[in-house]
Amino acid sequence: MKTWIYLGITGFLFLGTINSTFGQTKFALSISLAPIYTHTDYSSTLPFPDSNTQSPNTVVTASSHGLNYMLGLSARYNFSPKWSASTGIWATHGLSGTTHFDINGIAAQIPYHYSHPLTNAYKVPLLVNYQSSTGRLSPYFTIGTSLDFRSVSYVDLEGNGQEVPVKFGKALIITPLVGIGAIYNLKSHLSIVAQPTIQYNVQSHPTYSYYHSYQIGLQMQIMHRF
Repeated sequence: MKTWIYLGITGFLFLGTINSTFGQTKFALSISLAPIYTHTDYSSTLPFPDSNTQSPNTVVTASSHGLNYMLGLSARYNFSPKWSASTGIWATHGLSGTTHFDINGIAAQIPYHYSHPLTNAYKVPLLVNYQSSTGRLSPYFTIGTSLDFRSVSYVDLEGNGQEVPVKFGKALIITPLVGIGAIYNLKSHLSIVAQPTIQYNVQSHPTYSYYHSYQIGLQMQIMHRF
C-alpha cells in the first residue's frame, strides 16, 4: 500500500510540473484495474530416461490456466485530440490456477492458490492509443507492448497451507498488447475507459516442441486530464 501511495504522489507531482511548463489538457493520469485470464500450454522432450516406461527420453506436456487481477498507475500524453502515448507500472497478483501434466503418458494435475501478499508480477506498458472521435463517447484502440519482469511467487503447491517461494520463466519478457474498447468523457477532465485486452508471448522457446502463452483481460481505467 505504501508503494502505491508513493507512486500516486510522485505521478501527480511529475505531471503537475510538466503541465505547468507545457500547457494544459495534453497530460493525463489514470488508475487501472483488470481481471486477467492466463493460459499456457507446451511440450518438451528431455534427455532423461523414464524408468516407468523404459523410454530413453522424457516427454513432458503441460497445460495451465489461472485467474489474476491487475492494478496499475499510468501516465498519458496526447499528441493530438485523437492520438496519445502512455506508460506506467502495473502490478499483477495471482489468485488461483491449475496445471495439467502428462509425462510419457502418465497424467497428473496440480491445483494451486496464491494467498501470499507478495505474489506479484510487474509490468511496464509502452502503448499508443487512438480514439476515433472527440465526442462524449468514442471507440478506443490500443497497441503496444509491455515489459514483464519476473518476481518471486509464493505458492501453496501441496494444498497444506505451506507456501514456498518459486520463480517462473525468464527475468524479462517483452509481450505485445492489443486492446479494443471505448472511452466515455464524464466531464471535461475526467474519463472512463473500458477495454478488453489480449497479450501473447512471442518469445523464442527453442527447447520446446511448442509453446503457447496468452493473457486476456478486461481493463477499466479512471483517467484525469490536466
